[in-house]
Amino acid sequence: MRRRCVVPVLVLTAALGGCAGTVADSYEIEHEPAHLETVAGSNHPRIVLEPEAVRRLSIRSTPVRRQANLLVVPGAAVFVDPAGGWWVYTNPEPNVYLRHAIKIQRQAGGLAYLTSGPPAGTEVATVGVPTLYGVEEEVGH
Repeated sequence: MRRRCVVPVLVLTAALGGCAGTVADSYEIEHEPAHLETVAGSNHPRIVLEPEAVRRLSIRSTPVRRQANLLVVPGAAVFVDPAGGWWVYTNPEPNVYLRHAIKIQRQAGGLAYLTSGPPAGTEVATVGVPTLYGVEEEVGH
């Protein structure tokens, strides 16, 4: 019995393996939920999401606040890249996200206190930050 099961599986595997390259080479996604645009003078692209993608991913943002001489953002807005740089994603217009470098003085109570970053009032992503990073790095593409 085992011999009968092995042969069809091997034949099916070989058949699918032969087709996989052909299918993958001609496959295109219609209506990409996100795309990247080059930003002059920056190594980081502008991330543009379709409105439905923003809703589906539940991406949220909040304005940067000023407290005394520091900028304040929710800790959830902050991320560090593999090179050790600290960042937030600004949301300058609906469905658009840009990386912005920050310098953190301290983190406390779920907030990050910044010595430099986007100006007070600038919207920064607070929910969906890892997803935005994945889109920027083209994870899954």
